[in-house]
Amino acid sequence: MLAVTAIWGSVPIIFELSGLPSPVFVFFRVAITAVLLAVALRGFACDSLTAILSGVFLALNWIFLFHATTLMPVSTAVMIYYAGPIIASVYMHFLGEKMQTLKLLALLVSFIGVTMLMGFASYTTPLGVLFAALSAAFYAALIVTSKLSASRMAPIHLVLCQTSVATFFTAPFLALYRFEATPSALVAAFTAAVLNTLLALFLWYDALRRITVQLASALSYLDPVYASTFAFLFLGQTPSQWTAAGGALVILGGVISIYAETRANKQHDKKPASIAKRSCKKTVCAT
Repeated sequence: MLAVTAIWGSVPIIFELSGLPSPVFVFFRVAITAVLLAVALRGFACDSLTAILSGVFLALNWIFLFHATTLMPVSTAVMIYYAGPIIASVYMHFLGEKMQTLKLLALLVSFIGVTMLMGFASYTTPLGVLFAALSAAFYAALIVTSKLSASRMAPIHLVLCQTSVATFFTAPFLALYRFEATPSALVAAFTAAVLNTLLALFLWYDALRRITVQLASALSYLDPVYASTFAFLFLGQTPSQWTAAGGALVILGGVISIYAETRANKQHDKKPASIAKRSCKKTVCAT
């Protein structure tokens, strides 16, 4: 799982090194991934509207994130982006999932952190802030639609559906942008597809067989830490004190949200047992 977060944290750096426009880079990343997955799985499945929408949101969240990194430091853009899981709780609230007190606290903590990032972090621009905020909003939409689709599709088939839809969605950008598909640009896009998508997903699912989902989710918040470290090492971008403080609050909000989800799941799992115990008082229970 630590390897996965490091791999995902390197994606913005690979994008910067590619020299490609954000939508074009996303196209090559999802197209290569979709083709390789389709060959490996020998099939294609995209049987629900939420799955199709998740593919659109996958493309949009990456397009806005990568473009934001061209307008502000990578660390600031990625920290704002990781407010997405907290925003997803708000979306789910309006879809009927009651928001717990701890999740409200997580939302408040993350909101303060994002406010600090937007208002006080160095080298931010209004347009950069807008794109980073949009990337977080579409990341949240991706989480919600993926969650709704996961009950109907195997995860790997959902990824194939998402990348296939994202390929069709981003294809028109090839005609809208001027770009040079240099060997280094294509190598960067191929690396993002094979290393940062396929290999990372394989390691992610393998990690989930060995550790809990809650621990995996908590460890995933190392992604922006890795991204900030790589930006410092390869791009010479030093995070400001405000970026570090605001980012820490966003990460703290995410960890609180994961803790709230874990506690709610444990309470839900205990309910059937307590109901069974009450019924056992009236009748003889089989062992």
